[in-house]
Amino acid sequence: MRRATRLDIHSHSALELLLGAALIAVPFALSLAPGALIVAVVCGSVLAGLALAGSESGGRGGLSLSAHATYDWAMATALICSSIALGVASGARPLILFMAAGLAELTLTASTSYSARRA
Repeated sequence: MRRATRLDIHSHSALELLLGAALIAVPFALSLAPGALIVAVVCGSVLAGLALAGSESGGRGGLSLSAHATYDWAMATALICSSIALGVASGARPLILFMAAGLAELTLTASTSYSARRA
């Protein structure tokens, strides 16, 4: 089944904030290795900050929509690459967690319309 409309930037930012918060909290519940915890907290914080800065593109401290799209693609790629590196170093749990987060960010990015809404 295919979605008829794409996500707007505000819905995207809300889901991205949720993903960032989950990426910060879940590794502690899974008792991951310290290296994986550090990477998870940093990536989750970057995602949360990106979501907050990207939700209001015209305001002070906001990101342009093209910059937000670029950072989203970069974060998805970084999460997928870090899943492979952490999987080799620490086992299957960080591999699965970071791969799931990377694929979620990739799906969210691909389903978002990065264009200004007309009033």
